[in-house]
Amino acid sequence: MSKIQITHEHDLVKVVPKDAALYGDISLAALTVYSLYWLHQWELRRSIEAVAVLNWRLFPKKFGMVGFPEYPDAFRTNRSLLQGQPKYRNWLTGAASKGFSLNDSGIRLAQELIAKLGPPAAQSGQLLGQQLPTNLTPRAGGRARSIEPEREVQRARGSKLFVKWQSGSMSERDLIHVHSLLGIFDHTPPRIRQKLLNDLERSASDAKDDEVLQFLSDVRRSFPLAFTGWRE
Repeated sequence: MSKIQITHEHDLVKVVPKDAALYGDISLAALTVYSLYWLHQWELRRSIEAVAVLNWRLFPKKFGMVGFPEYPDAFRTNRSLLQGQPKYRNWLTGAASKGFSLNDSGIRLAQELIAKLGPPAAQSGQLLGQQLPTNLTPRAGGRARSIEPEREVQRARGSKLFVKWQSGSMSERDLIHVHSLLGIFDHTPPRIRQKLLNDLERSASDAKDDEVLQFLSDVRRSFPLAFTGWRE
């Protein structure tokens, strides 16, 4: 049996519902944070449509349309995204016109929910992510000396952005993949972004991988705003 992957928004229909007994007492806004976390992990665009579909697939008892449970209730998702904004619970930022992103509080909440609910799964029972992903929150301190350059280089080579770069199809629309490559969110400060890219370049240099070094140089040149500032 081939391994199921979530590589496009259309793949969200492969996700199976969570046990309603596990999420019955969790707020709609908190469940939406869980969904946003996984959309980021899968490198999908975090549009209101994608969030609404994933909410419905994961938590149909709360996000299915009343009277028509076979359809997602986008109104409930929209309200939940509003409740998660800084003015209210301060778990996320963004807007329907450009997508949504978790802040540090949202990331912590999502990880707590993963510990309770586990990662999403497919009909076969295959998990569609790790129990507790660790690559989304950048370290505040220096580069860990235990990191093996070869491992970091292989991680870069396995990224969607590297595949696009190799095929010559990398474009401005791929900023979301830059975020995934570095393990950052929209709110991550520029100094942290710069440091993470510097660390990755150092790993490529230590591993003597000229191709990945060229790839990272092109990323730096093609996405200057990703390292000097960000939009809320």
